[in-house]
Amino acid sequence: MRLALPLSLLLSYALPVLAEMPAPQGHVLVTLGGAVTETNLPARGENGGGLLGFLEVTHDGAAGFDAALLDSLPQVQITIPYGPPDHQRDYTFSGPLLSDVMILAGAEGKTARPMAMDGYQAEIPWDSISTYKPILATHADGAPMGVGGYGPTMIVFPPTDDADAADAQASQQVWALAYIGIE
Repeated sequence: MRLALPLSLLLSYALPVLAEMPAPQGHVLVTLGGAVTETNLPARGENGGGLLGFLEVTHDGAAGFDAALLDSLPQVQITIPYGPPDHQRDYTFSGPLLSDVMILAGAEGKTARPMAMDGYQAEIPWDSISTYKPILATHADGAPMGVGGYGPTMIVFPPTDDADAADAQASQQVWALAYIGIE
C-alpha cells in the first residue's frame, strides 16, 4: 500500500528554503544592483561617495557580497592562460559560480553588466551565464585577489572550443570588478 503525501509536504523536502540575504560583516568586494530582489545594502543616490560614487552607480538597494559570503558558496576552480600577451601564464582562479551569486541576489534569468573599478563594462546574458558557467573569482593560485591586480573579484569563463563564444567571453572577463548591474 502506497501513501499519498500532500504536494506541499513533498515540495518542502524537494526545494530548499532561502533565508533572507545576510548582511555583509566585512568589506564588500562586489555589489549587485538594479533588478535584484534580495538586498542587504541601502539605496544610494548620486552623491553616495566612494568607489561606486566615482563610477556614478545609483540603486534602490543592492546585494553586497563580502569575502565570507562569497566563500560560503560552493567554490569552482578554472585554470586558464591569462595576462598580457608577452607575460601570459596559466592561472588557477577560484570562486563561486556567477549564477549562484546572481540567484542569491534574486537575479536568476537576468543580464549581468559587470563594471570594473576603472569604469570598463561588459554585458553577459543569462543564457551565456547558465551555459558556460563563469565564476566570480575571488582567488588566483590559491591567494585572495587584492585591489591593484585582478581583484578583488573577476569574471572568469572556463575554456571553450567554441571560437565565437571564446571571442565574446574575452571582453566579458572583467577584472578589478566592483559592481554588477542587473537588468
